[in-house]
Amino acid sequence: MNAVPRMNQAVAAAVFIALLGCQCATAVDLPKRKPGQWQITLTSDDPRVPARTEDVCLDAATDALLDRFALGASRQLCSRFDWKRLDADRASVEAECKLGATQMTIRGDVAFVGDTAYREQIRTHYDPPLRGRSDRLSVHEARWMGACAPDMKPGDVVSRPSPMLPTGMKINLKDVAGAEQAAR
Repeated sequence: MNAVPRMNQAVAAAVFIALLGCQCATAVDLPKRKPGQWQITLTSDDPRVPARTEDVCLDAATDALLDRFALGASRQLCSRFDWKRLDADRASVEAECKLGATQMTIRGDVAFVGDTAYREQIRTHYDPPLRGRSDRLSVHEARWMGACAPDMKPGDVVSRPSPMLPTGMKINLKDVAGAEQAAR
């Protein structure tokens, strides 16, 4: 795998996290995340997809950028994307999206702990199956770690090394968004 597909995967992962990671506050009044460094652990019930951890340096501008990414992605990929606030600390999402020839039905639940943590469970059904699977359960657990590390700036996403990304990766969402704007 070369750097370009890895970059696309990282951007796709960032957009997916934005799409289902509590970033669609424009649609529903969801809690904003506290500025600083966030650690997000992503797990899946697919044994071929090992758990991974990402560190994200957020500020208000990055959260707003993720809102725009999520809104744009949901408009491009989804015929339906509905957030519902269940109570002060919980929300749910239901979406119908298409990725290539695959129709995805997404149902997720998010539990917030103020502005310093959240946990979401996302169940996705694929028709036809994607990579041999019709259903997948993903869990994202995120917690605020404090101020961003000295070697991080707002917008940085650092994927720690994992079996699927042995060298890890660091991208900046603001840089990616700026490159997209320049390409238009």
